[in-house]
Amino acid sequence: MRRLLPILRILAAIALLAWVLNRLRWEEIAAFEWRTIDLRWLGLAFLFGGFSVLGWAGRWWWFVRVYDLKVPFPKLLRLTFFADFFNLYFLGPLGADGVRLLHLSRDYPDRRGPILGSIILDHVGGLMGGIVLYACFSRSGVLPAAITTWADVALPIIVIVTFLGLGVIMEPSLQRMWARIPGMSRLVQAASPIFAGTFRHPWLFSGFALSALSTASAFAAYWAAAQAVGAEVSLRQMLGIMPAVDLVASLPITVSGLGVREGLLMELLGSQSGCDPVRALATSLLGFAAIGLWGLFGGFWLLCSRRK
Repeated sequence: MRRLLPILRILAAIALLAWVLNRLRWEEIAAFEWRTIDLRWLGLAFLFGGFSVLGWAGRWWWFVRVYDLKVPFPKLLRLTFFADFFNLYFLGPLGADGVRLLHLSRDYPDRRGPILGSIILDHVGGLMGGIVLYACFSRSGVLPAAITTWADVALPIIVIVTFLGLGVIMEPSLQRMWARIPGMSRLVQAASPIFAGTFRHPWLFSGFALSALSTASAFAAYWAAAQAVGAEVSLRQMLGIMPAVDLVASLPITVSGLGVREGLLMELLGSQSGCDPVRALATSLLGFAAIGLWGLFGGFWLLCSRRK
């Protein structure tokens, strides 16, 4: 089963990419000249991709501080690069979270619960960063009304449930209250290793703020990629479109969201003035490469560290 799921995700990615290409006319693809790509904008896209990975490491650093784990930032940055490599290129059972938990647990073997808790908070931080960007940019008409209508209903519920869960993790009074509920004591006891101490909210919300900035940097990589291929897309438009695209692409349907992201960007960008479907597809592929290149750097770093 562990091998079957990655194979199914690869097949889904191939099928969706084939479907995306099938929607284009061959004349449109042939008319696009890759040699006309502006390398300066493409370099800026890769720079934004690097900033996003740097921000994700900084976000995790804040959430590690929630658990009073004083891990040096260079170590977390190295593990973030490793995790990015495994998340994008490695199809085995050990994913990005497994890499982070395994490597950091070697240095802090008695703090596996807090390490796991910091990784959970890191996922929550990524979700909250996307929600912040949606609230700031996506409701200005860049997304279809059907999407914003659905999101305006679903996102408040997600935020409320998330903060209730964070309250249980962060507040001892809520932990004791849940433990007194019949049938919940065992569940609370099982989750107790990831409970954080109280009065750590400044670290938590600092991580949320940095998450919004690093996620915006990742989305800006797609904007710079759009400028590189000559698509007339503003940064505000891209910051408004990408939260919805990133949310759907993060679902475990294909490998790294390939095919899903391209189809959505072709639908949302390709229909706008100043951008055609071919440029939308090129934007998606180059934006993904701008971040994925740093995953290759993480793999090279991992190889060098193993040799040492």
